[in-house]
Amino acid sequence: MAIKNENGRFVIYFQWKKERLETVSEAKNLAEAKRIEKDVKSAFRVYRFDSLDEAAKAWVIRTHENKGWALPSELARPLPGEDLTLMQAITAYLEADTRHRSERNLSAIDRLVEHFTDNPRLKDIRVPQVREYRRARQEKVENGTVNRELSVLSGVMRLQVELENLDFNPCTMIKRLPENQRDTYLSWKDFSRLLEHSGWIRDVLEMMYYTGMRFGEVVNLRWEMYKPERRMLVLPPDVTKEGKSERKVRLRPKRVPLRKEPLELLETLRRGDDGKVVRAIGLIFAYGGRYKKHRGPQSDPIDRFMVRKAWDNAIKATGLKGLQRRDLRHTWKTNAQRSGMDPAVRNLIVGHSGERSVQDRYIRVSDQVLLDAVDSMTFDHGWTELDIAEKAHPDSLPKKVTGKSRENSEERKKAVG
Repeated sequence: MAIKNENGRFVIYFQWKKERLETVSEAKNLAEAKRIEKDVKSAFRVYRFDSLDEAAKAWVIRTHENKGWALPSELARPLPGEDLTLMQAITAYLEADTRHRSERNLSAIDRLVEHFTDNPRLKDIRVPQVREYRRARQEKVENGTVNRELSVLSGVMRLQVELENLDFNPCTMIKRLPENQRDTYLSWKDFSRLLEHSGWIRDVLEMMYYTGMRFGEVVNLRWEMYKPERRMLVLPPDVTKEGKSERKVRLRPKRVPLRKEPLELLETLRRGDDGKVVRAIGLIFAYGGRYKKHRGPQSDPIDRFMVRKAWDNAIKATGLKGLQRRDLRHTWKTNAQRSGMDPAVRNLIVGHSGERSVQDRYIRVSDQVLLDAVDSMTFDHGWTELDIAEKAHPDSLPKKVTGKSRENSEERKKAVG
């Protein structure tokens, strides 16, 4: 073990390319020091440090400074007067707030990096470049996705404006695209067929359908949030979309009442064959796909990439083309409304990241009212209705006007004349 304790501080040392690296770490205990040692050793083998946490990065930066080495590009900080690049700004954005590292944000950042492949200076990304990005992405994805990606880019630039590293945020000059409001409903019969073909993600889908929870909330559920004596799931604000909203200052924990179907599901997962509790801590839902044996301990929650194959297979087998996982949440809200549930209670159960009404903010609903509301719900309220958005024809999308296009346009005008 290449760790020693000097006056209560943990020093990590090892050999790398005939160089002895020895630096004090920020570890508070031996277990944390071991983790940092393991991470930095792996990073030095490939000499890539962008995946390290803050404590490990601090050790790497201090080591380079002690050796007089130049910092790797992913760790370098711009000097006063130095031009900030897009990648440096993105790194600062991700480090500024843990809420910036949501799955959707990381996916949007991947698309931004793919488009701006040459890692331009941030000040060189002006209104025309942002408008061109919007046009290029609009040809491939829905408007809502484009708007989310532009929001992330705007957040990256806004942070640098606040730090006085950038004079202007060009994203503020770009109008957001109109988004399609999904109006989808999944019948009880089709949901049952979907479960039959859903494979290892069956439990996740069942929980979403009967509780109205978001996919991210379900896959991040821990046994510590399960309160069987109350028939409730109690989610801390930081694991909900409402809690991640920058507009919220203080939120209560989110209460999710459990009717018999999700309650029986959780009890089945929690107890062994003899009826004794065998699971009391950790994640409730674990990855169960084809690479299960290669993942080791289930320490990380399921993400949307892991379930893509199983979901696509279920959709193909049932013929429900166009159905999305979020439609299970939409279906729950429709079933709640058609079951006569009070709108204020419904909104409290599902949660919304936007502004709540005055009535919703000032009422305090008891657990029993929530439980009575979900117990009285019914789930068969008509046929399946899928809202399949048609992609716009390429000719209908805005196109970049080039010199050649102008010449052709003039020729056509002459021919018509």
